[in-house]
Amino acid sequence: MKISNSKAVLAAWLMSLAFSLNASAAGSFGLDSLSAGDITDLRIEVPQASQAESASAASSSADAALADALTPAQWDEVFSGEQEPALETPSYNKELLGDFAARYVMNGTLQFNRSPKTFTTLEGKVYKVVKFPKWLKDTGKAELCIEGYLRQQDNTEELSIATLLPLHAADQYKPSAATVAVQRHPYILSKDSRGYTIANVNWGVQHDARGNRLKRADGIFKFDWPKGVTVRPDFLEQAYVGKKSYQGFPYAGAHGFLAFKFKPGGVTDEKGRSVRGLVVSLNTYSLVPGVQNQGIIDGLRGRYAVHYNINTAEGYVEANVFTDGNHITLYPLTLDRARQVKLLENAIQQATATRTGEMYSLVYNSCTNAVVSFVNGVLRKDEKIKEGWLPELVYRLRATIPDAATSMLTKRGLLAKPLPYVDENNYRNLFQN
Repeated sequence: MKISNSKAVLAAWLMSLAFSLNASAAGSFGLDSLSAGDITDLRIEVPQASQAESASAASSSADAALADALTPAQWDEVFSGEQEPALETPSYNKELLGDFAARYVMNGTLQFNRSPKTFTTLEGKVYKVVKFPKWLKDTGKAELCIEGYLRQQDNTEELSIATLLPLHAADQYKPSAATVAVQRHPYILSKDSRGYTIANVNWGVQHDARGNRLKRADGIFKFDWPKGVTVRPDFLEQAYVGKKSYQGFPYAGAHGFLAFKFKPGGVTDEKGRSVRGLVVSLNTYSLVPGVQNQGIIDGLRGRYAVHYNINTAEGYVEANVFTDGNHITLYPLTLDRARQVKLLENAIQQATATRTGEMYSLVYNSCTNAVVSFVNGVLRKDEKIKEGWLPELVYRLRATIPDAATSMLTKRGLLAKPLPYVDENNYRNLFQN
């Protein structure tokens, strides 16, 4: 029996398993049969995006927005485009996270009259376009909104374009200014032979003179954001895979992340303060500042934009254990030190990269997917986590659910036995002594 390796099939199966959704599937969109004049009369869903967006893309206003994205002459150019490169033949021994999985919705311009073909975002990031619909062609300086897919969290150079969307389709995912003020995306200020100096590292919760945790008027913690935090990879002592678990029902892992412990002096800020640990994790932007919004259905639908956090380990523990009562478990990586250093550097580079338009996916682009992807990125070819003869669903869930992922990595000998739960009594011994 042939095993399906289709993301669309998997996503549809998962959504139907979780709940019976009202969104109806759209019919095929035959751009090859349309002229520029025909596009303004469309009353079906615009070029088929993911099933996650099929319900919201069907309105006539969305059709009109797409039609207005290009002039009639430009649409004629689009429809006369070249054939999409042939897809690779599915392999059931491929790297688990090696196909195009991370979904992006972003605006920019196409440059198909060069080699390699590229897509340049409004922020200036350039992607190499390796797959695209057969009707798509160079559109010059015209701004487009595309839905595309990148290979994975630590391989973001090559882009597969799935379709065009209305020009303002990405606006619904953009975080508000209030949200960005709380969830700041880190970026590199400078890099030299000693290491990295990074902005927007969350140092931890602010305290008053009595040691009380401070909150803003809206009830969100006031965080300490140094101007620049210097990280020295040569001071790395140990890398961990971390798991945050609920103490109450369903007593399961809820979040995966990477943690790094340094020798004294490995992580310092411009004020001369020093900490021993960092946490790097993929998160979603909250729709309401400070309110987590990762609903399982909307997670499957791809409704959330993602960003990365870099926190001090001490601050992360205080904000996530002392205040909400969850458990944090750390699993030491058994990789040699050189590869742990490489893992740290890869995590910093990818966490600080421009990721505008990257969308969350419960199965394909989640916090735990990121952890598995980063670890896979420093493994030798013969060690890499690959698919086998079982359906892709089995492997995806193993890389998606924190408990399953840590179990898989432990069985492969990549993780040692976990440390005791990190709590208010022992975290100082782990990260300060």
